[in-house]
Amino acid sequence: MLAVALTLSVFSSLAYGGQKAEAASDYKIIGYYPSWGAYGRNYNVTDIDASKVTHINYAFADICWNGIHGNPDPTGPNPVTWSCQDEAGTINVPNGTIVLGDPWIDVQKSFPGDTWDKPIKGNIGQLIKLKQQNPGLKTIISVGGWSWSNRFSDVAASAQTRENFANSAVDFLRKYQFDGVDLDWEYPVGGGLAGNSVRPADKQNYTLLLQKIREKLDAAGAQDGKTYLLTIASGAGPSFAQNTELANIASIVDWINIMTYDFNGGWQTVSAHNAPLYYDPAAAAAGVPNAATFNVAAGVQGHLDAGVPASKIVLGVPFYGRGWANCGNGGNGQYQNCSGVSNGTWESGLFDFSDLEAKYINKNGYTRYWNDNAKVPYLYNASSRTYISYDDAESLGHKTAFLKSKGLGGAMFWEFSGDRNKTLLNKLASDLSTGTGGPGNGSDTTPPTAPANLQATGKSSTSVSLSWSPSTDNVGVTDYTVSYGANELNVSGTSATITGLTPNTTYTFTVKARDAAGNISPPSSPLSVTTDPAAGDTTPPTAPTNLQVTGKTSSSISLSWTPSTDNVGVTGYTISYGTNELNTSSTSATITGLSPNTTYTFTVKARDAAGNVSAAATVTATTDADNGNTIAPWAPNVSYQINDQVTYGGKTYKCLQAHTSLPGWEPANVPALWSLL
Repeated sequence: MLAVALTLSVFSSLAYGGQKAEAASDYKIIGYYPSWGAYGRNYNVTDIDASKVTHINYAFADICWNGIHGNPDPTGPNPVTWSCQDEAGTINVPNGTIVLGDPWIDVQKSFPGDTWDKPIKGNIGQLIKLKQQNPGLKTIISVGGWSWSNRFSDVAASAQTRENFANSAVDFLRKYQFDGVDLDWEYPVGGGLAGNSVRPADKQNYTLLLQKIREKLDAAGAQDGKTYLLTIASGAGPSFAQNTELANIASIVDWINIMTYDFNGGWQTVSAHNAPLYYDPAAAAAGVPNAATFNVAAGVQGHLDAGVPASKIVLGVPFYGRGWANCGNGGNGQYQNCSGVSNGTWESGLFDFSDLEAKYINKNGYTRYWNDNAKVPYLYNASSRTYISYDDAESLGHKTAFLKSKGLGGAMFWEFSGDRNKTLLNKLASDLSTGTGGPGNGSDTTPPTAPANLQATGKSSTSVSLSWSPSTDNVGVTDYTVSYGANELNVSGTSATITGLTPNTTYTFTVKARDAAGNISPPSSPLSVTTDPAAGDTTPPTAPTNLQVTGKTSSSISLSWTPSTDNVGVTGYTISYGTNELNTSSTSATITGLSPNTTYTFTVKARDAAGNVSAAATVTATTDADNGNTIAPWAPNVSYQINDQVTYGGKTYKCLQAHTSLPGWEPANVPALWSLL
């Protein structure tokens, strides 16, 4: 594709209030909310009608590389870079880490109801509130987009950066209370901005990156008792299918949002349609580029032919139109030579649908026409010679009928602020609801079929890997529950690895499928598997790497390291210093109770479930001098003044605002009160 709807400039100006969700859809209805909507567009999270959608994709987070994020490519809409930050300020993170795109509007801006001591405010804080009001709503953080896809190839290129990205995805979801992550890489191998990193190996590396993310999300979900979602935004043209392993990707992700729009626009000189549903031979005859493949039906078929199950394709629809200027008067401006880009709502050539409703559709010299081959409307003003292609309720009706006929998973739209009157959103919600509404309200009572062919694909002394054939459902299977004894594990795919088992022990596993309405299938046939004896594992983990000091005081040293790997799985790490030892399951630790101005040598070793111990990583560090000014630890119910210093968690903080401390106001939790030294 030549361009994508996610080309809008990252901090350009684009509304806020939410209604409680009374009904949702048996299909997915996914709306993008762009962070910049809360700027000049004045469209806020509270303006979203959450009863009409199942998921909100928040756009965009970015990727930190060498301490900065952003894209300096001068051909892009926003060629600027920023330091990598969180809600408290600049952070030091490994290359490939997901970071906030615009920290102020994302998490720092105070909206009505926010208090000064609330750590997460901004749009993301408002999304958290919206989910509390609408328990069935899911939110997903979208990473990249047209402007910020410049580092995806670098991230996907190595095992370490894939690990960094996947770990940071888990951290981001947990910290900011998202339910999933959406990768919007535009595009693997080529086709994005000129300055993007690209490699021929992107085709295979994209799959590896998604596999690593899925592995980390599933592990985190097992710990957190929930299923984290993984999705991507895909290009609808043939090149995306050629440059990716779509069938492999589809087996990993929960669904694919296909960007079936931006097929034509002001970058070309012939007027055509932004999102034609079907091929129009007249477009090819007029010289419209790639007319046979640049349409919705062909884009979907390309994904199906590449091996993507229909139920995992979510059809993209635009809540905006595209315009050309100085077009020929033949054909009511359609398929004519044009010599410029029209004006727009917020930027040239782009019109919000609500703006078209208010000023253009059969108004101010513009006449609405209909292309019955492509099943889309268009506008033309013969006096100003301005042509506008767009979608309305009639064309969306054809698209929802199409997606139903193909058995697709639902619809996605870009983006909420383009449809302030909710004309298009109401049409989607009406067409894609079944019976009385959405999941769990009685509209769908048919359970999936039981999973079949449950089998063990691998085992060790502490783990068992399983696979099974997918269940079928009248609407679509959302996930599976693996049960063994009193334990359960939820997964989105048709395989799972159960860890933390006891050596030489027999476990009986069953699997059930669940659909979007909450219907649960009968269990699979049971499968009994005996784990290997512990003595069968004699392979130690690899030694921890990159052991480094991340902080220190007069009485503490903080350490971090890169995780070890093991043939079965690392269960923990032992930190030794002198005659002392500290065990942890994390890849960081703070050692307290040390003497001031004293040099310590720390070693870190990894261990696995069989008791095998790795070689050691070693680092030497000296605690700070006391200088007779011992800094007291933070405590609740103490009156602190500006510039007072305290220690907390092995780190030293300075007071920014005078206050009396309360439980919950620990320095690490309230950056408005304390600054880390």
